[in-house]
Amino acid sequence: KLVAAAARVIVHRGEAKATIDDFIQEAEVSRGTFYNHFSTREEIIDALWTSVGRDPFRQIAAACEKIESGAEQLAMFSRLVIERARKDEVWGWLIYAMSNDPSGVNQDLRAFPTPELELGVRQGRLEATNLEAARDVAVGVVRNLIRENLNERRAEAYNSAVLTMMLLALGVDRAEADRLLGLPLPTTCSAEPS
Repeated sequence: KLVAAAARVIVHRGEAKATIDDFIQEAEVSRGTFYNHFSTREEIIDALWTSVGRDPFRQIAAACEKIESGAEQLAMFSRLVIERARKDEVWGWLIYAMSNDPSGVNQDLRAFPTPELELGVRQGRLEATNLEAARDVAVGVVRNLIRENLNERRAEAYNSAVLTMMLLALGVDRAEADRLLGLPLPTTCSAEPS
């Protein structure tokens, strides 16, 4: 409960400004409860980053690496990130927070979705006259879906509708977008917390 609360505090206040009092208040626990689990502010922050790991997208990237289509990779990767965030609140809030501050984002997060976009454009399956703008569209959509699913669990139809709009904006036709979003999620991976 404290680690999940700390993740939410970092999203709203930033890591540098977050205090023990913020964590206690967000978790709705006593100061004693906090100190039963953590001795310092740094310990709870370390616990947060430990829960995410150095490469939070590694399992998801591994599940998508055999997909040959850039458009399909983008759709599957996006769906897996959202599903993982729905299943693991701490992971979701930290990904959301880290994606807001490019200076603090590691290579694993910084890469998404550039390789998928570049491959899709080379294959003629995605359109992007400006790769940076296309990246901002994809990151913005996924980031907002993470937030929406953490704040208020959204129906799968809502998530699919938003991802469909993202794919349409990137030049995928409606039938292909529907097909890509209807593919089963890989069973070898996942979206499961590690």
